Amino acid sequence: MRLVSFRPLARRSTRPDRPRLAAAIAAALALLVGTAPAVATADPPPARDRPAPNALDTWFAALAAAPDDLAAARLRGRIEAAWKTAGGATAGLLSTRAVIAAHAGDRGLALDLLDAAIVVAPNWADARHQRALIRFAGGDAGRAAVDLAEALRLEPRHLGAIAGLAAVSEATGRKAEALNWLRRLATLDPRNPGLGGRIERLSIEVEGRDL
Repeated sequence: MRLVSFRPLARRSTRPDRPRLAAAIAAALALLVGTAPAVATADPPPARDRPAPNALDTWFAALAAAPDDLAAARLRGRIEAAWKTAGGATAGLLSTRAVIAAHAGDRGLALDLLDAAIVVAPNWADARHQRALIRFAGGDAGRAAVDLAEALRLEPRHLGAIAGLAAVSEATGRKAEALNWLRRLATLDPRNPGLGGRIERLSIEVEGRDL
């Protein structure tokens, strides 16, 4: 998970109407369940998509001790892939459609699709993280922070949510909080390529330079 800069996404002047949202969700669900009516129930991931018991613990231990950047990148990718499939097929497809909508500039539709994904998979941390990114890019730092905090409640080691809270905290002038989040990220993922000199810079700004 790289630390990213949040740049505003292009957006339309109004949110999409509900019939359009319903059609988008129905189309996404139809790809998975044919023409049968969709039911908004929790959709756990297939057994083959779930990491083995304690696999995440093993991967995080290896990530903290990774001998080089390549090994760290592989472990980071494995962890993130496990999180992205944890919501199940239906919520995952809604999330994919949300990403497409966001890149197309339709932030309203992207948020509505992620709302639907969270209804389908309420304990899926990654959907909260994705919704936070879109909200923050649209200037809604407050609700982005709420989503990120909930993502961390569901998955306390979510690297993207930790990085996101660091970015939100710094953007809203809470540099000490941002520094704490970055240090937390560094303990989990010391070779994260986005950290760079950011911890050092914030350390100087928050704590001052040693004489």
